[in-house]
Amino acid sequence: MTTSDRTSQILPKVVAVVGSSSTFGGLLLAHLESEWPNCHFVTIDTQPLRWPVKRVSAYRMDRRDGGEILHIDDIPEVMQARAWDMIMDTRRPTMADISDVLDLEDVDSLVHVGSHYDGSDQEQFLNNTAYWTRMCRVAGVGQLVYLSDIRVYGINRGNSIPLTERSSPNPGQRHRLLLEAEPDPEEFQNPSLAPNEMGIAVLRAAMTVGPSGSSPVADELLFPSISASKRKRNIPFQFLHQQDLVRATQHAISQRLNGVYNVASNGIVAPGDVIELCRRPGSSGLPNPRRAHGISRRGLAGHPLIVTSTKFRQATGTQFNYTSKQAIRAYCHSYLLAMGSHNGI
Repeated sequence: MTTSDRTSQILPKVVAVVGSSSTFGGLLLAHLESEWPNCHFVTIDTQPLRWPVKRVSAYRMDRRDGGEILHIDDIPEVMQARAWDMIMDTRRPTMADISDVLDLEDVDSLVHVGSHYDGSDQEQFLNNTAYWTRMCRVAGVGQLVYLSDIRVYGINRGNSIPLTERSSPNPGQRHRLLLEAEPDPEEFQNPSLAPNEMGIAVLRAAMTVGPSGSSPVADELLFPSISASKRKRNIPFQFLHQQDLVRATQHAISQRLNGVYNVASNGIVAPGDVIELCRRPGSSGLPNPRRAHGISRRGLAGHPLIVTSTKFRQATGTQFNYTSKQAIRAYCHSYLLAMGSHNGI
């Protein structure tokens, strides 16, 4: 395959983002709106958008607790038109209406933010992934991009360095759901299928950080480890800048990637460097970070978890803009700036 073949792009007309109220969802929408000014966006989440989007159909999911979800096909035919009009007027579809929404909006590409979702009820959000995959298939969506992370490989003593996409995932009990939630890129791949069948790109991202904060995986693995024993402080870290993950997602959409891809910046960072970057004048160490999802400070990253993104770079012909050290510096500096503003400095 030539370089021109690898980098050929198909610009989408309608992109849906599931988990659009998350930090990453907001960054992705802002970037894609700038890069693809003629693209229409469909946002789907239980919460409103973080920032306004010009060309958008915004849907607020109606997740009813308890009881059976009534599908539009279960309603008597004479009442279906009125029922669907009510859904469209309020923009409050249920999970049972998703395929109809995707079909009505003529969605050709869908991004599911997966384990990077920092909203409420992340577990349920991940459990719904299989349903989203099926509904994309029913609605004729051409490209699904799912954002996973490197925790699916497991934090194990025997991990090779670096881990590749051929490495067998071996997550611990608390991370098993992350692997189970990943859609299977080979599910719809069959030589007898037409070339426009749905492609599934699973992006396994390293700890994602930047000026807008950090991802749930960074909250869980980074901060407990650098606050742990000196032995664990010798474990190297690998990061990915938020904007590089945004760009990686853009390439996965436009180049119709199919398969599992690791996404991580070049280089590694020593925990001591992170501590120095986050140290405020007069302080003795790292400030108390935001602790998402009630993660305890017991040092979960007990062994190195380093991946290579060679496969992704070869498939897309792109390079990332930030190294691991530049990515964590962007986060630490913005964190200190926010702390200084909060303290009136």
